[in-house]
Amino acid sequence: MKTLAIDLTYETLGGSNTQIVQFVQNIGVYDFDRCIIYTNLNNLKLFKEINKNNVSVVNVKFIYNSLLKRILWQQLILPFRLVFDKVSILYSPGNISPILSFTKKVQWIGTIGPFENLFYRSFSTKDRLKLYLNKILMKYSAMTSDHVIFMSEYTFKLFVNKHNFNKKKGSVIHIGRDIDFYPSDKIMEKIALKYAHNKFILSVSILYPYKNIETLIKAFSQCVKNNNELVLLIAGSAPFIKYHDYLLNLVESLGLTNKVIFLGHLSKTELRDLYSSCYMFVFTSPFENFSHILIEAMSCGAPVITTNTTAMPEACGNAALYFDPYDVDQLSHAMNRMLLDKSLRELCSKNSIEQSQTINSSREVSSRVYGILSKH
Repeated sequence: MKTLAIDLTYETLGGSNTQIVQFVQNIGVYDFDRCIIYTNLNNLKLFKEINKNNVSVVNVKFIYNSLLKRILWQQLILPFRLVFDKVSILYSPGNISPILSFTKKVQWIGTIGPFENLFYRSFSTKDRLKLYLNKILMKYSAMTSDHVIFMSEYTFKLFVNKHNFNKKKGSVIHIGRDIDFYPSDKIMEKIALKYAHNKFILSVSILYPYKNIETLIKAFSQCVKNNNELVLLIAGSAPFIKYHDYLLNLVESLGLTNKVIFLGHLSKTELRDLYSSCYMFVFTSPFENFSHILIEAMSCGAPVITTNTTAMPEACGNAALYFDPYDVDQLSHAMNRMLLDKSLRELCSKNSIEQSQTINSSREVSSRVYGILSKH
């Protein structure tokens, strides 16, 4: 009997949460005799819809909200639990797997931040230490894995060229395109009624400090001088209260209180409507590993402006205008170009849809992952 185990005990936010949801939707692709899912309390709710006799879900309760306990589970307890459960192969989609394992394992690397020096400057000393620890665990658990799946060519090459990773043990699989995102009917009347404007720039991001939203707000303050009817909508939860307060204070200091609107967390339907109707979508994060948000925006035909760093050019190809993430004037110039040139907006919208269609669906991604797992 061949048994697959999946370690989903890590905390999920943003892209990693999307990845788990896609996995749950496509679990039927993983055709093993038995499947064991180790999860934490936060992720447990994602598995309510699983109704397969050969799939069992194990809630690892003691690791709740504790990094040290999660490391203890992953590095010291899990290897022996895999033997006890007679697991044939372990799949670890949360960037880290047991460094020492008696069981074959496949690891997914879905983040790049801890490997970028500039990434650390946005965090406290305590958080920097956690990130560095994550980097060490990611690196050495990848070295001992039977196979590692990287979410972008950028990250794959970084591991090979800078960290001596054996490229024969790796492959690149981009995060899957969510089929729930597509160009919706232009419902500007509804959006205009809700936000009192029908000409808006959109940004979507969890408000982490490294997401660089302040650059967008500063660039917007330059654009709005000649476009008084323009507003900036920023969607996404704000887990860092100090950073959210900083952004609110920045908006007030620039006299943009009625021009910059923070929307908080939105549903897929709300995001799809906004992506489909915005004048442009601006993404300011310098550190991403094939961002799912960019894929969502392009799938809806949004004209995209994004940073020229890490895996953004790989994700967007010729579908976007690019800028240096720390150059406010460069971003402002790109935004003005998009605002003033209707033909450019239409071309970027067309290119967005075409680029998004080159990206595999989430189900196709699951099939490719299964193909790798089944070989080991």
